Amino acid sequence: MRKNILIIILNTIIFSLLLFGCANQLPPTGGEDDTTPPMVKKIVPAPNSLNYSERTVSIEFDKYIDRRSFREALFISPKPSGELNYNWSGTKVEIEFPKNLLKNTTYTFVIGKGMKDIRNNYLKAPIQFAFSTGAVIDNGKIRGKVFTQKSLNVIIFAYINKDISDSLMNPHNKFPDFFTQVNENNQFYFNHLPPGKFRLFAIKDNNKNLLYDIGEDEVTVLNSDIIILDTTKEYNADFIFSDFMPDENLIVSDKLIPMLVPDTSGSIYSSVKINDNNIPVDSRFVFYFKGNKLSRFDIAENIKLIDTVEKKEFRMHLNWSSDSILEAVPTEVMKYSAVMKFIFDLKNTKLKYYYEIIFNVADERKSGNLSGKITDLKFPENPVYVKIFNQTNKLVYYTKLLEDDFVFIFKRIPEGEYLLFSYIDENKNRNFDYGSPFPFKPAEKFFVFEPNLNLKGGWNVENVFIKF
Repeated sequence: MRKNILIIILNTIIFSLLLFGCANQLPPTGGEDDTTPPMVKKIVPAPNSLNYSERTVSIEFDKYIDRRSFREALFISPKPSGELNYNWSGTKVEIEFPKNLLKNTTYTFVIGKGMKDIRNNYLKAPIQFAFSTGAVIDNGKIRGKVFTQKSLNVIIFAYINKDISDSLMNPHNKFPDFFTQVNENNQFYFNHLPPGKFRLFAIKDNNKNLLYDIGEDEVTVLNSDIIILDTTKEYNADFIFSDFMPDENLIVSDKLIPMLVPDTSGSIYSSVKINDNNIPVDSRFVFYFKGNKLSRFDIAENIKLIDTVEKKEFRMHLNWSSDSILEAVPTEVMKYSAVMKFIFDLKNTKLKYYYEIIFNVADERKSGNLSGKITDLKFPENPVYVKIFNQTNKLVYYTKLLEDDFVFIFKRIPEGEYLLFSYIDENKNRNFDYGSPFPFKPAEKFFVFEPNLNLKGGWNVENVFIKF
């Protein structure tokens, strides 16, 4: 009997200890749902500490952290050798290094946006801090922005460039010397770099292995390496991925068809729909003939664009990207407020079909002008292109080429929201070049105006400054 009582007491103690231990992993019950991101309460050693010689770093948070997400989100530059040990106690974690840290070295810690608390609240911006094992802490600063539609898993790699072989800075097979993440605004910061020359890459590290996996990840590069001479200065470095740019070749893109409007029979899809308003005077039009069995000649001979008031037929350039997709570009601008009509008279073809699209050209009062200049070039040694893209109608965009002037003006632009993008065409091929990581080829210099420009009818948007 006494033995049974002892067993019961012992089991109760063990159960209580287990329950207490588990309670340390769980959030308190009751109250409103917690939706705030986790925050750091204390770091040991304190950020920017000097002459640190221990082999542990502790971080205390204001709430319970998902431990796996913490391990995956922690980046240390330079990367310590060996496997780290993590010792948790409630909301506090102690990181233990298996070997002594390098002497006279600044270590930078980045806790990325992938870290979350146990209620699935993620960080909105990376957490950064640093300390030094010597008497000096490096304070070289680089900041920038990554222009992309999808910033998930974007990591900035930085390699110390000692004018060695490019193969030793190949992100495909070499870990970066330093790395960081973008915040919720796609901005990034390096705050503790040593003086020297650096080569930077922006990687969509989908495999999360701190390498550029060809075929799995995306990568983009800068126009040049960055040389840090003055640690009180902040150096700028902006990246751009191709997914950020509107597609100027939609006519040959698989993205086009979902943007078109079908007729009631589903035979003809078009970029303009019946009774459309505010169509620009210099529009181009795209048509998709689904399951087309007609020849290009049959279609070309039986399509017309007519001004219904003046009874005038417009001549058009017809550009085929396939037997089913046709771009029609009027050879002259349409009149403001005109009522226009496309006619597809295919009754005498195999299709035996007739279709009309009546639409309205924009009122002149719903267009405006946009002008500005380049502010930081003495004289363009290479052509400079300025492009604006309508953010609603993806087929509306305009381009200006500047060869011997700093000033640009876009006239009679339909009202709307516009993205302005400019670049220096250094190889004179009329396209923006994104460069390549290996063999290294720099990207061309570019500029994105922020925020997007809002052009209203009858207004002039002036003093738009471009600075490379």
